Order: sequence, then structure tokens, then C-alpha cells
Amino acid sequence: MNGIRRILSVTFALAVLAAPAAAADKKEKKPMADQFTGTLVAMTGTAGGMGQRVTIWIDAYTADADAQAIKKTLVEGGQAALRNALPNYEAGRIRIGTNNSYPLSIARQRVASDGRVILLATNAPLTGFQANSGARSEDYPVGFIELKLKADGTGEGTIIAMAQVSIDESNNLKIASYGAQPSRLMNVETAKKN
Repeated sequence: MNGIRRILSVTFALAVLAAPAAAADKKEKKPMADQFTGTLVAMTGTAGGMGQRVTIWIDAYTADADAQAIKKTLVEGGQAALRNALPNYEAGRIRIGTNNSYPLSIARQRVASDGRVILLATNAPLTGFQANSGARSEDYPVGFIELKLKADGTGEGTIIAMAQVSIDESNNLKIASYGAQPSRLMNVETAKKN
């Protein structure tokens, strides 16, 4: 892969998938669960959208049963099964700049006394970030976003535009990024609720 594949190990991610989340009743319209804004900072010169505003809307956090079903799909079927399953789930959307928004299939969070970590996954790669070096999108079928927030709702994040997802022998989620480094989200803020 021309030396530009980077693997990140997300050791807490399976715990996040198993952690309780508010169940979403799809028949009843509920208020938005969360909204965040931030500024995209590319770590290489190849990413589009550098300096643009990023807005993330979470309609509902992924229910425990759905998170377990997604994990089982990944373990038993690998990347192809995950790619086919994710469009069946809806958690919210992400927009970079004034571009069209991308759907979020997964939204999970871990809350601690000093803040929270939120993991998000899209059901397709995010375009405009990666260098055009021959990667097949089916090999990197999802976009992955991690937000690290302090107790006051501010923080930073990471965006992996094209990601492979797998589970290692220690039952940790591994994210392989097609790119020299993931892009960063700076000045992340939680939108005030009315």
C-alpha cells in the first residue's frame, strides 16, 4: 500500500460497544441526543477541507442490541459483512464545510467523571481526504471519528476518512487508516441545548 497504511488500536472501543446507551425508539421522534462543532486540521497536505467547520449531529446513540449485532457481524463476516450491514443503522450525520452530510451508522459513548469519549462510524469512506494512490474503497469501507471531550463539553477529535475495522486476538478493536496520519478535529464544542 505504498507505505501509507497506519494502524491504530482502540483498546476501549469494544467496551464502548458494550456500554449502555440510550435506546432509540424509531417510531417516535425524539430530540437530538448531541451536536458538536469543530475545525478540521489535516496532518498532511493531501486532505481536502483543511480549516473547514465540521458539524456532527447525533440523533440517537446506538442501542446495546444493535452494537452487539454489529460486533457479531464484524467478528463472523469481516469487512465485507460490516460494509453491507452498516447502511441498515442510523445514528446521525456529519458535515464538513458546506458539503453534503454523510450518514453516521454508529454512535457510542463512554462517560467518565472527567468527560467522555464518543466513537462514530459512517457507512462509507469520507471522500476528499486521501491521496489518490489506488486504494479501493471496499478495502477501507467506513469513516471513523473519535471525540475526546472534557467535562465542560470541549475537546478534540480524530477523523479517519478511509478505515478498515477488525478485532484482534485480545478482543480490541483495530482501526487501519489509509493515509499517513488521521486528520484532527480541533476546538470541538458541544452545542448548547435549548
